[in-house]
Amino acid sequence: MKRKLLSGLLASAVLFLAACGDGGASEKTTAAADLPDAGDFGETVDLQLSGMVTKGNVVDDNWVQQRLEEKFNVNIENTLIDTWDANERAIAIASGELPDAFSFTGEKMTPQEFNKNGLTRTIPRDMIEKYAPKYAAMLDEVDDGLGWQMHQSPDNPDEYYALVGLQSHAQGILWAPTLRMDWMEKLGIEIPADATPIGEEGGAERIYMSNHSYTVEELEKILQAFTYDDPDGNGKNDTYGMLPTNDNMNWAVTLLGAYGLPIEYNLMEDDQLKMPVISEHYKDFLSDMNRWYEEGLIDPEWTTLTTQTAWEKYQTGTIGYQVAQRSYLAQETWTKGRAPVNIIDSDPNAKLLVLQPETGKDGQQGEQSFMPVTLLGDWMQISADVTDEELARYLQMYDFINHDEEGVWTTYGIPGEHSEWRGEEGNSTLIVKEEYDREEGEMGFWAYSARSYPGKRFNWLTETKTIELMDKFFNVPEVVEEMAIRPYRHDLFNETDLIAVQGRYSAQLKTLEDEFKLNGITGSVDIESEWDAYVDNWLNNGGQQILDEYEKAPLVSDLLPE
Repeated sequence: MKRKLLSGLLASAVLFLAACGDGGASEKTTAAADLPDAGDFGETVDLQLSGMVTKGNVVDDNWVQQRLEEKFNVNIENTLIDTWDANERAIAIASGELPDAFSFTGEKMTPQEFNKNGLTRTIPRDMIEKYAPKYAAMLDEVDDGLGWQMHQSPDNPDEYYALVGLQSHAQGILWAPTLRMDWMEKLGIEIPADATPIGEEGGAERIYMSNHSYTVEELEKILQAFTYDDPDGNGKNDTYGMLPTNDNMNWAVTLLGAYGLPIEYNLMEDDQLKMPVISEHYKDFLSDMNRWYEEGLIDPEWTTLTTQTAWEKYQTGTIGYQVAQRSYLAQETWTKGRAPVNIIDSDPNAKLLVLQPETGKDGQQGEQSFMPVTLLGDWMQISADVTDEELARYLQMYDFINHDEEGVWTTYGIPGEHSEWRGEEGNSTLIVKEEYDREEGEMGFWAYSARSYPGKRFNWLTETKTIELMDKFFNVPEVVEEMAIRPYRHDLFNETDLIAVQGRYSAQLKTLEDEFKLNGITGSVDIESEWDAYVDNWLNNGGQQILDEYEKAPLVSDLLPE
């Protein structure tokens, strides 16, 4: 019965959006000059708020809520749905019961589509500049003012569909390949001379970093040794070079770079726009992975393993190669249990060697950039029935929560009382004490925050060790310039129908892609003889329509700041 009700509600959501059509929420154009001065909180304002972590776990009358209500003279109604859940989001959209300010993580509808369907209102630039001056300054400074061009109304360029965030935590490149260095030492494989520990304690003394890059051919020889030469010394044939997963391609993010490929960004090949999964270089990659599989270098269990279960398998100590994000290597709290650093936790003799991405036969090297063009991304939207007076008050709250250093207590409480500095006071990682909820709950931390980390917020969020690794390699400008693989075209301003077309075809295309990848690597199909049929099938099942939309998007080279 519950499933039928949910299906009905989701169907209602579709009908609701179809009925809205081009209704569009009104662009509220009251001049900012006619509204109260910034800081004038004489009239009490009611606002239903959410944030980027809203999962329905916030407690009414929480600590942050009380302080915000007193500071800004507002009555806050909390949002008690899980905004990360697609079904709960769909129900909220169908019912029209959207928070006054919201960020729906994972939502496929663009801010333009929300507004077109009458669900949100626009935000005038003069109100942003008057009531959120720190946010406005961030837009001025980042990428030569690119943020002012994002989420603009085509009917009025001084009206915006959303408030955009700054993903400073995603700067640079994220991934690096690692090898079991203790295995290399046991097998007599030469360790790069520049390999040095990234720290002195807590396991960091057993994580070594080098600027060396192995070629794919050199890596293959190391994986062969890991597989055939009993690197764990137990006398059993139970080790493997590498362990892919069946749920994504992160396991190959740097290997793909050696073939000149991102994981999912479009690219140019032979004067044609393509997606990586139909690139000739991807065929070469799959062929090499099939050969490695046939040689036994790849754990055959990979076809049944997700990322999570593969991490658990890696921790058993039978796998020699694994990619790692810089935050994993820094052992940030939220990464506990993730490979490859989980082997450091479980085996006191294990060592890791962190390397630069592999180099391909033609000298290619790199990995897909986390952000396609700019660090500006994610957003907060304003519900259609929010008045100018309510918007004015919210913008001031938004500026304080997300851009004012005094707003630190909205996410970490009072430093020293509710949280502790890991390093320099005011300019290092803040860790909430164990006796308090880190998100939402009775304290309300992060309950009203956007996904945006300008200024010192990046340092509050990011472990000092991660920043050290970024300064050493992952965010060195020359490294990023050479190794970050960006798309050829990107619909930064949502000018095409790409999102809608992807919504129609992505599921069936992913099935095609996953089946060919699995069958190709395991040898169930002959990659060379079946390749052309696979590409035609992909193009004829929506792939060409997706490429056609990408062709309408701007060149990334034209979007990047000079």
